[in-house]
Amino acid sequence: MKMSLFVMVTLFFSGAGSTGIVLNGRRPDPGTTEPGVRSLRIAVIQMKSLDHDIDGNLRQATTYADDAAARGAQFILFPEFMATGSYLSFDTWDLAEPSQGKSVQWLKSTSRRLHIWLGAGFFEASGADFYDTFVLTAPTGDEAGRVRKQIPAGPEGYFFRGDVGPHVISTAIGKIGVGICAESYYCFAASQFLKGSADFIVMPHSSPDMSNGGGLPSPPGTHIASWYAKKLGVPVAMVNKVGRSYKPPPDENNGLFPGHSAIVDSDGTVLQSMNGLEGIGIASITLDPSRKTRVDQVCTGVGIAELTIGGSEGAAEVADEYARAQKSYDSNAARKAKALSISGKP
Repeated sequence: MKMSLFVMVTLFFSGAGSTGIVLNGRRPDPGTTEPGVRSLRIAVIQMKSLDHDIDGNLRQATTYADDAAARGAQFILFPEFMATGSYLSFDTWDLAEPSQGKSVQWLKSTSRRLHIWLGAGFFEASGADFYDTFVLTAPTGDEAGRVRKQIPAGPEGYFFRGDVGPHVISTAIGKIGVGICAESYYCFAASQFLKGSADFIVMPHSSPDMSNGGGLPSPPGTHIASWYAKKLGVPVAMVNKVGRSYKPPPDENNGLFPGHSAIVDSDGTVLQSMNGLEGIGIASITLDPSRKTRVDQVCTGVGIAELTIGGSEGAAEVADEYARAQKSYDSNAARKAKALSISGKP
């Protein structure tokens, strides 16, 4: 029986001014990160993603961004693969975007128009490869940084390549740790956030609940966000999709994106714990360097034990699936040709 993306993952892991932020009574230089207690109004957009309808999803995202900004949001976070859709398959390659494609241009123009920080993930074609890429844009409309998912989750390896790189983006409002869905359950991500002294963490997810089809449920956002907030002493915003996770026959599934987005403050206070309804979660987080735990380490090994769902048998199954997926991806000539065609680069 084919396993869903999330089943494989969970088995393995058993307004104003240049930044809109006031630091100690004055606004920071846009090119620096200053210490001290700061407040940031952050919104998570718990939305549906129409299957492979980039234009439609971006139109819906615009409505949400406008609403969140009108409610005072200074930083708006969208789910993983927000514009791409609700499933990955070989036909998803046809809908991939170049590195500066529609999604990135939308992020830049919307940030500039609303004068906000904006983050979302998209399916990127670069050279001969595909990637799961998160992009952050600044209120100026410039790209502040991007992070590619380092380890595709189980069968994701059939569709894109992982890319080892920094998961902390330095900005004028602080150092932002980025954990893309399943990789937040790996120790490498938590260790990077600690070593990079992240001031707050964002976790864009595209994680369905597969329990109706005999699989595992999606872990609640409050749980993972609270774990990171307590271990590191920094705020955490986790956002997930809602709605059906639809994949057409013959590989149809019976999944549902449950939402469960969450915002947890640096002192561990749960500011938002959302249900399964589509909408906006918004709260003011506190960036306070004195709350950082500054411990020597937060976890050891590969998976984070406190967040594990499953056991050693599941871990072995996922490792085997990932090995097969990587081999298939590397040997797929059609994948290479499509990526080169979309990216326009040798």
